[in-house]
Amino acid sequence: MYILSEKENLKIAIVNLLAWPSRIFWGLTNKSIKKYISNWKKILFITNRKWFSSSNICKDCGYIPKCKHCSIPIAKYKNKNEFIYMCPICKRIYEHTWICWKCWWTNIIESWIWTYKLKEILQENYNISPFIIENTDINSKNKILNIKNKIKNEQFIISTSILSQYNKNFIPDLVIFFNADTWLSIPDFNIWEKHFLFLYEFIKKYPTSNFIIQTFNIEHYVYKYILQLDLNGFWKKELEYRKQFNYPPFSEIVVLKYKSEIEESLYRKISKLESELKYLIEKENKKIEIYQTPPLIYKKFWKYNYNIILKWKDLKPFFDQAVKILKIKEKWFQIDWLPSNLI
Repeated sequence: MYILSEKENLKIAIVNLLAWPSRIFWGLTNKSIKKYISNWKKILFITNRKWFSSSNICKDCGYIPKCKHCSIPIAKYKNKNEFIYMCPICKRIYEHTWICWKCWWTNIIESWIWTYKLKEILQENYNISPFIIENTDINSKNKILNIKNKIKNEQFIISTSILSQYNKNFIPDLVIFFNADTWLSIPDFNIWEKHFLFLYEFIKKYPTSNFIIQTFNIEHYVYKYILQLDLNGFWKKELEYRKQFNYPPFSEIVVLKYKSEIEESLYRKISKLESELKYLIEKENKKIEIYQTPPLIYKKFWKYNYNIILKWKDLKPFFDQAVKILKIKEKWFQIDWLPSNLI
């Protein structure tokens, strides 16, 4: 199942992966890849991660092995012909095992597929060998010039978001957003805005290309408005969502961050400050929303992290007073005023 839209001479297709949950490329995507290969057309595959695959998962109990120092799944990297299992944050290397660490069964599968695994799949299924571009390939002027020269003669490229900037040396005939839903699952107030704008700006920069967006969330309003390239329609819907949950621009937000190597100490500090803030809020008769929550990555480099979030339409006068009275900075809390994200 897919939805096709033609807007401003662009063809944009949204492919519903729920119709083919066991296949990487199927239906319209599969037919398009074969067609463009046979006609010697250029294809750009956009993924969200640069490693081989993001984690393993046990099909029997659902356990995902995580780093002992960071609360993030161990990623699978490919270094030449060798595979390395490593934490993306602290870079600790782990030995791979096909036995689940929790239930000790052997029904282990790779849960997510990224650049190098995607290349292998394309080689196996379509007999093509795409050129891979990573962030480390363009982190200097010399590297950028080198990449520009290399991609002139390439027909197939796998990249993360770095090719979202227009590049006259490689103008794809077809762009496939391999797994577009990764951003949608991140619990943040403006993540849908970021996802929509990424797709919107990418599509506008390549006006002669065709686009396929693979998703498990075909009904999401991000895709509804991207099909029509309707920026105004998206903003109207997005603001309705933010107003409903009192997110910016309908409120001011501050995040108080605390980290500790001792988990119990972390909870004591967070709970104590939250109680003190709630007392001040009640005393001042304010209707400030306050809650504590872990960030997206709870543990990094052996330290546990937790946040207190305050949200209100006119928060600054109260918060400035609270900082002085409660001596928040002296308690080793990091203050993030009007944060760009909550993760």
